[in-house]
Amino acid sequence: MTGIVPKSSKHRRAVIFSVPRRLRMPALLPLLLCCTCSFFSPGVPLAVRLPEAPEHWQQAFPELDFRILYPTNDSGGFAERRVEGRARLVILCPKVLYVPVLAYPCLSGQPNVLPPAGGVYPLDCDILTSDILGPGVPTESISLSWEQGAVAEILYRLWEQGANCSAFNVPRLSGEILTRSQGDPWALDLERISSRLAAEEFRVTVIRLAPSRDLLLEPGTGNWFLESPFRLPVPARTDGSLFLQSVALGAHILFETPSASRYFLCVQEDTTLMVRR
Repeated sequence: MTGIVPKSSKHRRAVIFSVPRRLRMPALLPLLLCCTCSFFSPGVPLAVRLPEAPEHWQQAFPELDFRILYPTNDSGGFAERRVEGRARLVILCPKVLYVPVLAYPCLSGQPNVLPPAGGVYPLDCDILTSDILGPGVPTESISLSWEQGAVAEILYRLWEQGANCSAFNVPRLSGEILTRSQGDPWALDLERISSRLAAEEFRVTVIRLAPSRDLLLEPGTGNWFLESPFRLPVPARTDGSLFLQSVALGAHILFETPSASRYFLCVQEDTTLMVRR
């Protein structure tokens, strides 16, 4: 796909240093001070804004904490921070383009049950005035969202492999993923997208839904939902059976709201394994 994949993997990561022009000096001074400190520091301080959980998650998981992952340098290293609820958090972000920041919800100490919210620096950033770095000093913030979670996950996989994410056209990639996902980016074949990007063999046709099946299950009465934040609860029939449309092949967790009881699902082309957890 022209405009997303670089022609060569030898480009260095792009470093971001920019100051808006035509600003009056009194208004510019605090920003200059902030940028000057960031210039000599190993990274850019970012205030992380966590999104609200989907309404059905709030009912099933009223006390949701997060595990925050973000790169510590431009060579693939990642740091981890734990956050209670939506508490305020400041991280130090590398001064390069298209840095992924992910927030994995934690259920009873298990951080990989639900997919993450995500954001990309500097795409999802803005300037806010707070007392984080000092009274009245502008601070960059990054707003994480459930819509950007899949994009951040793809970039996370690429960063871990040492790929040069700053050479990709990530804004266009993000737009194409949201457009082609039919409302649920986690229904896409993310492994295929990631591997083709890493091999520089990416085309727009790679962004497509993962193979899926319709399922008829018998979990019992209640309202049931899969792990994606975009899969809304579906009521079971009076006999306790449940019909789910277009469930991607692979592993899933099926939850009931508001009790949060769950089943593990392994969906294959011809069979489905369902085990209560």
